[in-house]
This record gives sequence, structure tokens and C-alpha cells, in this order.
Amino acid sequence: MEKKIAVLGTGANGSCVAADLTNAGLDVVLIDQTPIGRTTRSNPASYIGAFDAIRRQFAGVPLAKERGYTAGTFSFNAGTGRCPTCGGNGFEHVEMQFLSDVYLRCPDCDGKRYRAEVLDVRLEGKSIADVLDMTVGEARAFFGGRPDIDAALRPLAEVGLDYLKLGQPVPTLSGGEAQRLKLAGFLNVASRSPVRPRANDDGSPGKLFLFDEPTTGLHFDDVAMLLQLFQRLVACGHSIVVIEHNLEVIKCADWIVDLGPEAGDEGGEVVAVGTPEQIAKIANSHTGQFLRAILGSAGRWPAVRGSLPRTP
Repeated sequence: MEKKIAVLGTGANGSCVAADLTNAGLDVVLIDQTPIGRTTRSNPASYIGAFDAIRRQFAGVPLAKERGYTAGTFSFNAGTGRCPTCGGNGFEHVEMQFLSDVYLRCPDCDGKRYRAEVLDVRLEGKSIADVLDMTVGEARAFFGGRPDIDAALRPLAEVGLDYLKLGQPVPTLSGGEAQRLKLAGFLNVASRSPVRPRANDDGSPGKLFLFDEPTTGLHFDDVAMLLQLFQRLVACGHSIVVIEHNLEVIKCADWIVDLGPEAGDEGGEVVAVGTPEQIAKIANSHTGQFLRAILGSAGRWPAVRGSLPRTP
């Protein structure tokens, strides 16, 4: 099966299209805007796999070795290094009977999650709590000389999440941020293997990524960045199906399945199938009408800031 970036219009038959693609033996991965989890212990650093390398760096500090600290000591999920009062949460949960629950900063660790003696260990003047309070961009600059940490954090910056703090609880992320964090996790795995042609040399079909309205709430520059990430996944041998209405995404597709012709009960039928240029010539396709305007009267492929051409 030739791997393509496909765009589906929303409608009753969307699941049928996905089912046909899965018959090729692909592992299907759904990346949507649902929350990643409810535990406040999960954060971008741990989700992306960078926190393990960071803890190992602190365990290698002379003071940590002198005290017999290991990487586990710098975990706030378990071990003896976390604050015994809040259990490493950094706050105390107070249940209210008639009002919303209240979260109070831990009086012992002041929200830093660790015992005071663990915070004595400094890496270039910063404690483990200071590092968790850094943004992704600040942490990349701080750990610039440590390739393993920078490589783990790089996908977060590539999906536009370099403003997040490493220790920010995952449940506080917006739906769009959660979706991009999931994408960063897969990019982190993909970066560990060499980029290969779209047709995998080893015969493996790669993965099928399903994106449900990934541009919701994104700025135009973020949409352009998302298109580049799509192209990277395809270059690594994966396939992508996107349910989307954003024309900047639709016009960059290799193949479009336009569902309609209208919304709700008056939709759900396959109106047109083909490349963006072919869809633009379909008279009864609402998507085609807008594509004609954005592609130009001659059907030429315009240069769009930040976006990449379609897969050859």
C-alpha cells in the first residue's frame, strides 16, 4: 500500500474509510484532543521521556554521590526524596462538600515536591525543582551540552510547546496542547531511528496516524508547523489520515475524500475523491469551490509560508 497523507471530510462514512486503510496491516494510532490522564504527577518531561535522563544527571553530582542518592531519589512519584507531607504532589487536596475542591500549596515543601536535603543537590546552580520550573526552551538551553536530554526535549519545541514548563501537570493542558504532546511523544520515538523512504525498506507498513481536527485553536504559524510534522511522519514510513476543515491542511493533502454534500442528515455521502486539483473541478463539492480559489484559476500550487509541498 502506498503511504499517503489523506484528508477526510466529517460525515457518517468517516469510520468506513479508516477501516479500509487498516486492512493493510497498519498499527492504528488515534491522536485527538482528549486529556492524556488525570494524575497531576504526569508532566511534559516525564511523558516525553526526558525526566529519567535529567534525574540521572542529578544523581551524578558529587554531593548526591556522597549522600548515596540515586536517580530514584530525585523522583517525586516514589522513593525517599519526595516530600512526605504531600507525597510529591506539591499541594494538598482539600475536598469541599458544596464547592469545587481546593488545592493548597504544601506548607512543608512550598510546592517544590521534594525534601529540603534533596534540593541541596545543585546542577550548575539549579536544584531539581528549579529545573522542573523551567520552560522547555529554557531547559534546552540549560542542558545544551547533554545530547540525550536535548534530543528528548526537541520534539516538544518542534510541535510548538517550548513555552510549557517541564513540571506542569498534564491535566492542566488544553485539548490542543494535549494533542501536540502526544504527537511529540511519537516524534521522539521516530527520531531514534534513521529517516527512511515512505516505502519502508524492511517491508514493514509503519503506523497509521488518525488526527481528528488537529488545527482546532491553532495559530496560522502553528498550522504551518503541524504540516511540517506531518511530512516528517510520512518520511519515517508512516501514513496519516486527517479529519479536517482547514483549507491550509486540505490543499497540502495527497488525497482527499470529500464527504457531504451538506451537514448532518443531509451529509455522509462521498461527494468526490482525488487530489486537491481534481476536487477543485467538482461542481457540487463545497470543498472544491473553496479549493479553486486557494489553488488559483490555473490549478497551480502556490507557495504557502511554512508549509511543505505534498509527498511526491
